[in-house]
Amino acid sequence: MPNTTLAELKDKISARHEGDEKQLEMIFSDSPRLIVEAPAGYGKTTMMISRIAYLLASGGIPTPKRILGLTFSINAAMKVKREIAEKLPALLGSHNNPVSLSEKVAVTNYHGFCKGILKKYGYLISDALEKDINLFRAVGESEIEKHPSLKTSLSSDELKSLKSVESAIKKSCVPDEQTIKIYNKLVIKKLLPQEYVTHNAVILFVLQIFFNHTEVKKFYQRFYPLIVVDEFQDTNCIAWSLLEEIITDESQLVFLGDPLQRIYGFMGALPDIMSKASKKYCMTKIALSKNYRFRDNPEMLKLNQNIRANAATCFAPTIYDVDIAKLPTFWGKTQQKEAEQVVAKVQSLISDGTVKIAILFRVRGKNAEIVETELSTKGAPYFYGMFTDDDADYVDFHNKCQEMFIKRFGQSKNINKKTLSAFFNSVKTVYTSETGKTVDSLLRLLYAQIEKVSIDYSDLLHEDKYTLLLDIFENRQLKQALEYVDSKVIMSTVHGAKGLEWDYVVLCDVEQWVYTFICQNCTSADKNNSSICYCRLPQTIPSDMTTTILGDLSVFYVGLTRAKKQAFISASAERFNAQGRQFTNGKLCCLAKIDGLKPINANDEL
Repeated sequence: MPNTTLAELKDKISARHEGDEKQLEMIFSDSPRLIVEAPAGYGKTTMMISRIAYLLASGGIPTPKRILGLTFSINAAMKVKREIAEKLPALLGSHNNPVSLSEKVAVTNYHGFCKGILKKYGYLISDALEKDINLFRAVGESEIEKHPSLKTSLSSDELKSLKSVESAIKKSCVPDEQTIKIYNKLVIKKLLPQEYVTHNAVILFVLQIFFNHTEVKKFYQRFYPLIVVDEFQDTNCIAWSLLEEIITDESQLVFLGDPLQRIYGFMGALPDIMSKASKKYCMTKIALSKNYRFRDNPEMLKLNQNIRANAATCFAPTIYDVDIAKLPTFWGKTQQKEAEQVVAKVQSLISDGTVKIAILFRVRGKNAEIVETELSTKGAPYFYGMFTDDDADYVDFHNKCQEMFIKRFGQSKNINKKTLSAFFNSVKTVYTSETGKTVDSLLRLLYAQIEKVSIDYSDLLHEDKYTLLLDIFENRQLKQALEYVDSKVIMSTVHGAKGLEWDYVVLCDVEQWVYTFICQNCTSADKNNSSICYCRLPQTIPSDMTTTILGDLSVFYVGLTRAKKQAFISASAERFNAQGRQFTNGKLCCLAKIDGLKPINANDEL
């Protein structure tokens, strides 16, 4: 691109980003390797597209090379893909072909990237992988025993071997090359003939190909001179190993993530992965500073900034009184009283008629049941989304959808509104005799997801629609369709709500024992108000609890920042543990009283 035109592009980008210094620093940086702390609401997708446009215009990505974009989920990948298709041509001018521009950027998730490689080179490790990998049903190692044909084909030692790899990955331990080969051989010999494959095998197959066939690895290293990874903080150990294999000394890198939103450690997300990557690849660090989601919402902006300040300083921030964020709080002597206040607020908010509200819980339990009962009693409309990834109904529903979807679309991939409607009706027929709120909710989620694909994603290629829906079923991600459900009120877990947003959020059960807390043996409680204690952070944090407490802060932060307009919290003196035992000595969790946060009566005017 001529210098004058490049200058015009830089002006256009600067205007689009409103002169945001940190964003422009990232976009126009001469550094080939950038790691960006990019919280939700800070404009990272727009910034990422501008960076790509600038590199393409300035010759940073030579023809016919491509950019590889990786995201945490295929649903997120499709959203980014659409943004690129819409915004990249507008930035680079009408003389650029929109189709050719979008083809320069391959956006997918780790499994999607690996499946593309297996379609071409899977035969190198097994003739069985000459078959389209998308025609195999994906299962987790711990689920194999639920499938009679798989269980009987594996010895107890073989099953134990597969499970040990799954367990190691969840503990962030990368299997060595020999272990990967043994694991893959078992999957190839015992699962593939029955048209099953494990989630981990999709990546481990590719790692074996790269280990044994360096010419294949070198092709991908050369073909993708720029690798962009979004939600990098959620990368697990085998995804990280995959990245390490395709990164060379010449690779350009852009990793975007937010350490404070790493809440999937229990699923294997690597601890401190952003610092590790930064050191390993000598990356330039950039921390975005402007929150655009809350730019016109002073209280939510202060709430966001103050929690982040505590995380950055291990609970020792410098925050002046004028910058303290008010945190509207419901407190009840019993969980019933807590529920009554929450539901009353929800009813007053939905009287507007246009707002969307989420009632979020860290875990499913007695309090969630009490809130749900109160919603029903008061006639407040709500959608039940309190399932977890390992709920039997939740798992079985996704497995059934996956099986029926592959059977219906695996060969033709003729996906349109008519065929998807027929697919939904066939699933609904299977569950005609089933009762229960989980199945009812899942059918509504499936319908919402299909409507989204049929209408908003109607311009996608059939292959992209197939990949999107299959990934959702394989990875049990129908909960991400919560944002498409036609309901004013959603009940969900914080983990289920990650990546989504509503006008208002009520984060329930913000109590000691639900969230890890400091004052386990606190004796400083105000006798007249058992909800208050005076423990101060960081002086009271035991050194061996710091990681756990910061992890809890992440869940707390993610829950609150799902709100666009206002977040509320609730708690009560009464609580029930996992075994149903009742306690009446609960106090508001210390996280709600860290420096910069001030709990106030939620019924008071802000």
